[in-house]
This record gives sequence, structure tokens and C-alpha cells, in this order.
Amino acid sequence: MMFIGFPLGHSSGDTAQAYISACQRCKPATVSIIAPEIWLAEDDYEKQPADTYYRLELPLDALQTEVAYMVRRGQRELVVSKGHFGRDHKHIVKAFLKGRQFTPEQIHLFKHLHSYLKHCPSAVLLDARKGGRLAAFTVLDLGSADYAFYIFNFRSTKFNIPGSSDLLFREMVNIAQSNGKKAINLGLAINAGIRRFKEKWGGVPFLPYEAALVYRETQGLGDLAQKL
Repeated sequence: MMFIGFPLGHSSGDTAQAYISACQRCKPATVSIIAPEIWLAEDDYEKQPADTYYRLELPLDALQTEVAYMVRRGQRELVVSKGHFGRDHKHIVKAFLKGRQFTPEQIHLFKHLHSYLKHCPSAVLLDARKGGRLAAFTVLDLGSADYAFYIFNFRSTKFNIPGSSDLLFREMVNIAQSNGKKAINLGLAINAGIRRFKEKWGGVPFLPYEAALVYRETQGLGDLAQKL
């Protein structure tokens, strides 16, 4: 079971009680929790790396000199357009996964990105190409009323053109603003490099993120029979 411990809207609720109720109802053997803070005793779970969600307020102010330069640098060689996930996108994702350490769940997510784009009508795929060659692509989601969501950005390791990610980010901002969004949820910092990229665009931390993995007792035959 995955338990999402972030409140909906302005309602705080009783997260601990909701967790207990969910475990009693579903009887999971393993629970993955994400929340602003973990309420369990430290001996009851395996702690995962903490992080912070970032947000960019809209409309965006004038670009910093460094950012504006990188956008212009990308514009010299690249054209951005909405695309459809294909073989060249798969190659970039495959190269991204190679040589990096990810959990099986993360690998599954990356490998099924095409399915998400196919079945989610609010998702947008932006390509940065030189001629027909794909240099980078970004995925955003416009499904929320007030927010756009910055889902993924991938760059080609073999066809690396400076400014490609900045150019895609600028187009994402334009799309979000034209759709009346008040802000862009930039997701987690992930690492120092990604955090610096988000901060140079004006992203600020707004919500803490903690994760835990709970191993519960294996269900007995009686519990399984009751669920069936």
C-alpha cells in the first residue's frame, strides 16, 4: 500500500488515524508512506531520504541575466513544439537510466512514461529539436485548476545542446500562464544540481517531504480468506 499523508486543501485531518484505518482495511504487508512528517516511532519504519517540494509563482518576473542567456543559447539551434512519445524519447530515457541507481519502482515509472502520456489527457510533452533530431524533452501536467506540474525533463547525452532545458522550461512557463495557472509545482529538489536549476528560475521551497517504508507482519490465511 502507498499512503499519501499530505492534506487535501486546507483540511488537516488526523493523518495517524487515517493510516491506522487504511492498514486495518487493506492489511498490507508493506506500506510506502510520503508525508510532510512521519508520525511513527523510529523503530517502526525504514527512513527514506527527506526532501522539499519547490514552487514557482506566476506570472514569472523578468529573467535573470544567466537564465535569459541560456534561453537565447538554446533558441539559436533548437525549436520547441508539442510532441508524441516515440523511439527517440525511449532512447533518451534508456540512456538516463544507464549507470544510475534507482529503485525498481522508479525504473518501472520511467519505463512506462509512454503509458502515462497516452492515458492522461492533461499531460503535455514538449520536444526541443534541431531539425528532426531530439535534444531534450519535458513533460508537464495541466490537470489542476490553479497549478501546472513539472513532471520530468530529459536531455540527450549524445546530442547535448546548451540551453535545451532552459528553453523547454521557458515554454512550460508560457503554457502554464496562458492556461491561467497561478503557479508551477516544480516537484522535489532531488539533488544539488536540480535544486540549483529550479532556484535559478525563481523556484522556492514550500512543502517538506519525508518518506518511510514500513514492513508489517505477513498476512495469515484467515486474513487473506476474509479479503477474498
